[in-house]
Amino acid sequence: MTDVTGKNLAANWIHTGGTISITPDYRSFNMSDNVDMAETTAGADADKTYIATIKDSTIDLSFLYQSKGTALDSALAVGSGGTLEIYPEGTASGFPKITYPAIVSSYKKAVPYNEVVAVDVTFQKNGPKTVS
Repeated sequence: MTDVTGKNLAANWIHTGGTISITPDYRSFNMSDNVDMAETTAGADADKTYIATIKDSTIDLSFLYQSKGTALDSALAVGSGGTLEIYPEGTASGFPKITYPAIVSSYKKAVPYNEVVAVDVTFQKNGPKTVS
């Protein structure tokens, strides 16, 4: 098995206004998939037991903000919906593609006086994730 770095990651945000490529400016990309659990412990059980119920995901993205990035601000406005496409190893044939229907749940822009401007966005999954 070959180790993988994030160097080749490609990501697109497809929304009503078009498609925004996040690939050139990203710094980190974190996907967190989880599932709600229902406790099924009963009677004389000595240990708790559970069943998996509803899946959920959040995706956190950090990237560098570009000059005159008003289109990006608009595309990633909090509450905006769309589809997030993620290619963790790049877009070459045979590499995985992860697709999340999502809503922008958080948009933070840090503007320090002596550093580059960075943006942190959190996407909330809004439907089934697909991997192809």
